[in-house]
Amino acid sequence: MGKALILCLLLAGCTTPVSPDNPRQVWCDHNQPRRPSAVVVDAMTRPELDEMNAYNGKGARWCGWRP
Repeated sequence: MGKALILCLLLAGCTTPVSPDNPRQVWCDHNQPRRPSAVVVDAMTRPELDEMNAYNGKGARWCGWRP
């Protein structure tokens, strides 16, 4: 019974949501700059380029990414 209780408590701890103190830092920890090759950039549509530039701009502002 004791081992089962400990196992349940450990598993319950894994499902407890964590409230991050700094959501920007969480975003920076889980993302990296998008730097496609020139061939890929040439094949991208304008909306895809705009989305990539917005994403990289957010990373530059929030995370200090450099070109």
